[in-house]
Amino acid sequence: MREVRKERVTVTMPADEAAAVRRFVDAGGAESVSAYVAEAVRGRLARDRALLALNELYARRGVRMDPEHHAWAREVLGVAAPAGPVS
Repeated sequence: MREVRKERVTVTMPADEAAAVRRFVDAGGAESVSAYVAEAVRGRLARDRALLALNELYARRGVRMDPEHHAWAREVLGVAAPAGPVS
C-alpha cells in the first residue's frame, strides 16, 4: 500500500461540533480528529464528484439540472443541502 502525502491545514468550526468530534475520538470512534475530518472530507468530495458527473451526463443529453431539481431530490431522499458551491 502506498503512503498518501499529507498536508497540515487549519479548520475553524463551531465549538460544539469540535467538542463532539473530540468526544467521539476519545470514545474510540476514530483514530484522531484529523482522521475523522479527513473521512468526512472524503465523503463530501465523493458526493460532489458524483453530482458533477450526473450534471455532465444530463448536459450531454441537453438537459439542465436546475437547483429546484436538486432540492426536490434532496427532499425526497431526506438528504440535507450541501454547504458548498455545488447545488
